[in-house]
Amino acid sequence: MRVHDIESILVLVLAATLLVRLADLGKVPAPIALVLGGLAIAFIPGLPSVELEPDTIFLVFLPPLVYAAGWRTSPLELRAVMRPLALLSVGLVFITAGVVALVAHELVPDLSWAEAAILGAILAPTDTVAATSIFRRLGAPERVRLLVEGESMINDGTALVLYRIAVGVATGSAFSFGGSALEFVGVAAGGILAGLAVGVLSDLVVRRLSDNDVSIMLTLLTAYAAYIGAEELHVSGILAAVVAGVYAGYRSPQSLDADIRLNAVAFWQVLVFGLEITLFILLGLQLPDIVDTLEASSSGIGELLLPAAAIAAASLAARLAFVFALRGDAGDTLGERFAVGWSGMRGAVSLAAALAVPLSVDARPQIIFLTFALILITIVGQGLSLPYIVRALKLEHPRRWSDEEAVARMEAAQSALDRLDEMEKDGRANESQLKRLRDLYRARFRMCQAVLGGEDPEVAAREQKLADYGLLRRELIGIEREELLSLRSAGRLRHETLRMIERDLDLEEARIRA
Repeated sequence: MRVHDIESILVLVLAATLLVRLADLGKVPAPIALVLGGLAIAFIPGLPSVELEPDTIFLVFLPPLVYAAGWRTSPLELRAVMRPLALLSVGLVFITAGVVALVAHELVPDLSWAEAAILGAILAPTDTVAATSIFRRLGAPERVRLLVEGESMINDGTALVLYRIAVGVATGSAFSFGGSALEFVGVAAGGILAGLAVGVLSDLVVRRLSDNDVSIMLTLLTAYAAYIGAEELHVSGILAAVVAGVYAGYRSPQSLDADIRLNAVAFWQVLVFGLEITLFILLGLQLPDIVDTLEASSSGIGELLLPAAAIAAASLAARLAFVFALRGDAGDTLGERFAVGWSGMRGAVSLAAALAVPLSVDARPQIIFLTFALILITIVGQGLSLPYIVRALKLEHPRRWSDEEAVARMEAAQSALDRLDEMEKDGRANESQLKRLRDLYRARFRMCQAVLGGEDPEVAAREQKLADYGLLRRELIGIEREELLSLRSAGRLRHETLRMIERDLDLEEARIRA
């Protein structure tokens, strides 16, 4: 790649970043802006043609993307909705892959069953970014958000194991149903075990480090180590990276101190954002060549438009039917179930898998084009309409503290007040310090009581005052964390709620350290 080509790509990255910022100002989810930006790049003349090795796409992009998704997910919360989550993440993946493969094989000219199976596996996993950004902004029901997020995290691994089998068949491996079923189970189970082993080993190392940069770099290397290690063992590297991320996220309150955790969260947000931008830029740079290849072949662009629309309609219909068949497992009301069904958008993982299709697969241009078409249809169509659907179904609930969060904050404050009594007996603080700290935690306690009584948390928070008392204050924050972790272990505090409270404590401790 020439220096001029690199400069062009950097300019495109800058332009895409600005586009996402403009979309954010207009409250448009970032994935929608990236899809439209990738499409627009294809029409810019004079840009370089970039062709990366398919294996490079998989290796560079997918491990950190799925690791980050796993890090944000709580195994305790997943266990609470395990039955519907398993059905959505495994059963629906098989059904979607089969429906897509059937429709594609019937409608796309000269597409073999193996190539149709590759397309089905690529389009089976969903992308959660657009949906959850909308859910968080509007305050959609917690169960809806949890199902959509958890499904997206797990179904990536399921679909990409299917993808691996389908690619093997398309490139010459023999196929038998029994053999493929055993391979699926073995590859999936092996990936889970490999990811857990790497996650445990990484946790043992990172908890002994105090350097911010080294610790954060180790989290990144963990994602790649899980993926590469599993692939070397011929099991699922994607599932290994997901499991390593879940384990690391669950252990992070004990393994990482406040400074490292805050920096790590910021680092991973930027990294994932940069990877997603780069994927859509690479797609935009390859689209002209893909279109030229299709136009020169027997199946031009025009012949793929109807199949793209049919595949989108069939996959959406299959998803809605499956979700409604789950009944109460997928939501308490018909509206919640419809929101879960409508949230099945495709995104960066599907795009990376399409770009990673081996060059030896004859239908690679058709697969990439159809994948982008489905991403465009689902992200833009469903993504732009989802806010209106949430409002129309009366699922919008503005963010406020739940009773669970108020009780957790109150018990954490009470634990700190109890430790203050011990500090007073030990003579570790003077009367003035103790009074100010007690006032702070009593104010927090009263605020939580007010919220439990139905008062708005923002109004109740006005009487809360933050103070900086050095080592004593940091010790009390540590006590609060211990109480929160005890509540989580007892099943009384959800992972998402813990993260919100923990972030407040981290920011407070970071200010004290500064």
